[in-house]
Amino acid sequence: MSSPVRRAFLLLRQHPVLLGGPWLGACALGFAGLQAVQQVTRRLFPVVDLRASRVLGYGNLNSAVAENMRTGFIRLAATECVAILECALEVVALALTILLVARLARYGVDTFSDALGRLRKVPAAASILLKLFVIVLVIAVGTSLIAMVPVLLYVPWHISMHSGMHPPLKWVSMLSIDAGRLLFVLCIMPFLLDFVAHFLQRPSLEEDRPKGLLGQALSYGVIAVAVEIGLGLLLRPLQMHLGASHTGGSAICQTLMGLAVNLITSLPTIVCVVAVAMMMSAEEPVTETEPA
Repeated sequence: MSSPVRRAFLLLRQHPVLLGGPWLGACALGFAGLQAVQQVTRRLFPVVDLRASRVLGYGNLNSAVAENMRTGFIRLAATECVAILECALEVVALALTILLVARLARYGVDTFSDALGRLRKVPAAASILLKLFVIVLVIAVGTSLIAMVPVLLYVPWHISMHSGMHPPLKWVSMLSIDAGRLLFVLCIMPFLLDFVAHFLQRPSLEEDRPKGLLGQALSYGVIAVAVEIGLGLLLRPLQMHLGASHTGGSAICQTLMGLAVNLITSLPTIVCVVAVAMMMSAEEPVTETEPA
C-alpha cells in the first residue's frame, strides 16, 4: 500500500472539487462575512480623531479615548462572532470531507448530496459536531493567549533596552501567531483522530489503532502548518504591494487577493485532513463504480 499522503494527493487530483469544496467553501464564506462585517462596523462605529475631538462634540480627550475603546471592543466582538460562525462551518465541512474521502477511496464516486445524506444518518452526528466545535473554540482561545505571551514579554524589554524606539512588533506578532497555530494543531490532533473515527463509523478504532498513528498524524499537521506559513510569506509581498495603493480599483484587487491567499493557504489543511482520513481507513478501493 502506498503512503497516505501519496494516496491523498492522488485522490485530490482525481476529485479536487469534491474534496476541496467543503473546506474552501467554508473559508470563502468566512472571509466574505468578515469583510462585510468590517465594512459595516467601520461605517456605524467610526474611530474618533483625537485631534478633532472637541470639534466633533466630545468634551475632552478622555471621552474621545473612551469612545475609541468602545468602538474597538464592538469591532472586535463583531469579527470574533464571524470567526465563531466560520469555525462551525469548518467543523461541518470537515465531517463532509471525511465522508467523501471514505466513499471515494472505496468506490471512486460520490456527490455532495449523498455525503450530506450520510452525515444525517451518522449516529449522534449533531452531538459529535458540537463536541468538536466546543473543543476547537477552547483550544483556539487557549493557544491564542499563549501565543500572546512573547509579545507581552517583548514589548517592555525592547522599550527598556532601546529607550522607546519603535520595536519590530510586526515580526514578533507574526512569529507568535505562527507558533500559536502550530500549538493549536498539536493540541487538536488527538481529538481530530477520534472525530475521524466516529465518521468512519469505526468505534473500536481506539483499541485497534496501530502504534505511531498519533505521531504520524502530528507530523502531517506540522508539515501542513509549515507549508501554510511558507505560502503566506510567498504571497505577502504581493498583498503589501496592493495594500500600498488606496484607489477604488486597488481596494477591490486587494480584497480578491486576500480571498485568494485565504483559499491557497487552506490547501495544506485539506491535504492533511485527506491524508489522516486515508491513514485511518483500512479499506482499499474495490471498484470504480457504486455496487448495485
